[in-house]
Amino acid sequence: MASTTSTPKANRSRIAAGALAAAGIILSLSACSAESTAGKDSSSTSADHKASADRAGKADHTVHAEAALTRDYNVPTLAEFARQPLNSNVIRGTVTATRSVVTPPANIVETILTVSVERQRDGSAPTTAEVREPGGVVTVAQIRSDFESKLGRKLTDKELAQTADYRFNEIEHAKVGDLVLIVVADDPSTEKAGAYTSRARLVLDGASSSAKSSGQTPGQTSGKFTWPGKPMNPKWESGVDTDSLM
Repeated sequence: MASTTSTPKANRSRIAAGALAAAGIILSLSACSAESTAGKDSSSTSADHKASADRAGKADHTVHAEAALTRDYNVPTLAEFARQPLNSNVIRGTVTATRSVVTPPANIVETILTVSVERQRDGSAPTTAEVREPGGVVTVAQIRSDFESKLGRKLTDKELAQTADYRFNEIEHAKVGDLVLIVVADDPSTEKAGAYTSRARLVLDGASSSAKSSGQTPGQTSGKFTWPGKPMNPKWESGVDTDSLM
């Protein structure tokens, strides 16, 4: 059975997130470190580290965290937010791969999405993008230093092999095949063209299955993009079309 813990909203960028108290494992962890990049003006992450394979099904443990929004999210609409100077592009496309990574030394858990871009505001950008966003599913072994420092002991091989799902602001993780609309900023951890950090991601519900059944390509699918969890700003619209952000 998966364990779930949560933290209240706090006016800080570093989140203390409790984890790991599942049946059959006596781990009295009170907190482990996680860094939210969604509500910050820039990412503090470094290069990718210890990439983990995608895992089907539920993780053994779930870590929930929420972050307060920074000033640039405090605008009336998502369209106005997309025009903020920090946001370098808006991309619409299909997720073709995902991989979760852990950045030392703070054990920041993130997921990097590979997106095949169909349309974007910056016409000079590459048509394959890599988008880094907070949260992801990793093994306990990848974040062992956090857990072992709290427990004051070494974890067993069985404990290290288990998985932990880090979720921020109740946002569902992107899946391969999702048709997404993402407001992005340049990723400061790399100079690679087409490498971004996610500032707001929306998804077209049922786009993959509906396009396949009707013989459409993803770019032909119509409808509004909606939030895969809580909106970044509760006052923003619940759904938008592509044109409104371009």
